[in-house]
Amino acid sequence: MPRLYKPLLLAATLLLASGCARHTYTATMLEAPALTAHRTVAIMPFEVALDRLRLRDIRYAGPTPDLSEAGLRRVQQEWTNAQQRDARQLGYQLQRLVLAQLMAQQPARGYTVAFQDVQETNRRLLAAGISYENLPEHSMEELRQVLGVDALLSGQTLLYQPLPNGLNLAARVLLPSELPIAIPSNSATTNLMLHDCRNGRLLWRFDYARAGSSSLKPERLSKDLVHAVGPSLPYRR
Repeated sequence: MPRLYKPLLLAATLLLASGCARHTYTATMLEAPALTAHRTVAIMPFEVALDRLRLRDIRYAGPTPDLSEAGLRRVQQEWTNAQQRDARQLGYQLQRLVLAQLMAQQPARGYTVAFQDVQETNRRLLAAGISYENLPEHSMEELRQVLGVDALLSGQTLLYQPLPNGLNLAARVLLPSELPIAIPSNSATTNLMLHDCRNGRLLWRFDYARAGSSSLKPERLSKDLVHAVGPSLPYRR
């Protein structure tokens, strides 16, 4: 399960370039017949990449800041560590929220598969020594044996925030009306992928991108994502 963010960066670029388009999505079915054999599906922790600047990331360094090479490396490492912690936390949060939204927005006739509870999924991964960090190093067959499911639903998300919320709003209010359109918006880009555990093949994918101030909120992102997925989700009865 390699971590690849180039598709996410491309989708984010296309969304920002579209200007007025607030959300875009496409669904791709690759091997529909294989889906009929599935009975259980595990939702994996999301892979999250953060490209954002928040007010808390901007710190006063004091009257005599340490501008030495070692000092700058230390500050950069602290920022990187904080980003990695946030990405990990968001990865598990999106895993939980997507399952909750799949249940809340399920069709009247339900699904043809059972989605494994994420607490059970994470318990099994932990018991097998599989962490968030080393998850991509494990094969589909290993994950099938550990989780005991037929398919894996995984997600990759890029959250892009070019300016802290307060500064972004201030710029749009204070700058002349013809300029704010050039101020890039916050955006979230997500790829959902469904793999068959028996052969590791990608069966279905869904690419989603949304811009706007609320796009970075995990609760809103998961709700809008599942709503957009709705008609194209393979397991709807």
